Amino acid sequence: MSTSDEPAKKKRTRRLPPPYNALDGKRWIQNSISVWSDIRKSLEEVRLKHPAIFPEMLVERLIETFLPLQGEVILDPFAGSGSTIFTAEKMGKTGIGLELSEDYAEVARQRLTALHLEADDQTECKSRIIHGSALNLEEHVSPESVDLCITSPPYWNVLNQRRSADHKAVRHYGNHDQDLGVIEDYNAFLDELNRVFSQVLTALKPGAYCCAIVMDLRKRSQFFPFHSDLATRLQEIGFLYDDLIIWNRQAEYNNLRPLGYPSVFRVNKVHEFIVLMQKPKQ
Repeated sequence: MSTSDEPAKKKRTRRLPPPYNALDGKRWIQNSISVWSDIRKSLEEVRLKHPAIFPEMLVERLIETFLPLQGEVILDPFAGSGSTIFTAEKMGKTGIGLELSEDYAEVARQRLTALHLEADDQTECKSRIIHGSALNLEEHVSPESVDLCITSPPYWNVLNQRRSADHKAVRHYGNHDQDLGVIEDYNAFLDELNRVFSQVLTALKPGAYCCAIVMDLRKRSQFFPFHSDLATRLQEIGFLYDDLIIWNRQAEYNNLRPLGYPSVFRVNKVHEFIVLMQKPKQ
């Protein structure tokens, strides 16, 4: 039989898996870059004066990247002034935030209220801010009900310490007895974080992500690799360590000092880590 008489072979078409999120290829590549350097705070966020606020722009990028297409519920157990919850609501999702400080919880609620007033709509706010401790998360959130967690846990008690390097004022969150940020011992602090993230793990749906925004710490001569210590602890309770993104904040630091000069060289930290943990799919 001649070649021309042979039956035509059917072309095999490769079936693509269903998309995880709504990103197009260009945006997918942009978000996959391991260093994010273009995140900026809005003027409103600067005015809030929370000692460790992270921008709506950062939350929006994490949501568009790590929230599944059909995902709805976004959790922040350390809500602060409500950036995660505010952005979730703005994007039409349901945010659940816990905040120990009554003052900051009220700021977060006011932001949600203002969001709907500015939009001049009659839709009911889907998100909620709970004044309470992250240690009691399981009392407020059902198991396997959360599609994504975005949070920035306390930076140990570093923010309460006198800043000898740059002489800036001490920044207090509060003096509540359940405030993880006042624990003196580093390992005890990590133990308490594990108590919180164990409940986060229970609340997440299988395969869901937890994005923890943290910075490594220094107390005088001792360096604490907080991001890697946290990742190790979270693996011990059942999370998978999926990856790491560096949030480059150098553009925000316009008044750097020569730390330790001239006797001891110290690094000016102008970045944070986004530790990407995932609940196992099975």
